[in-house]
Amino acid sequence: MPIYEYRCGEGHVFERVLPVQEYLTPQYCSCGEVGQKVILHAPRVFGDYEGYESPATGRWVEGRRAREEDLRVSGCRPYELGEREELERRQVKAEAKVDKEIEVAVEQTLQELTN
Repeated sequence: MPIYEYRCGEGHVFERVLPVQEYLTPQYCSCGEVGQKVILHAPRVFGDYEGYESPATGRWVEGRRAREEDLRVSGCRPYELGEREELERRQVKAEAKVDKEIEVAVEQTLQELTN
């Protein structure tokens, strides 16, 4: 959606993000005055990926095609949404298991020392 910028009679400038079909609807400033449309800002569009160094191959990758090629060559796949959180959950679970094993080992050692 485009961003519309308005100026009220008091001189206040404010913005609204509106669907195109609502651009004629009167927009009110926080002071209560109706704003007059000043500028229409176009939304920002990203055409391609910015360049980066591939963590798998160490090569410079710039753009979608180069990224796809790098993933194919290295045998990797794109990082998926929620994957990091799942990894963190698994790590916490694994650490809890190790902590429990250490507790059991300490208890057994203490019992052997007291006997």
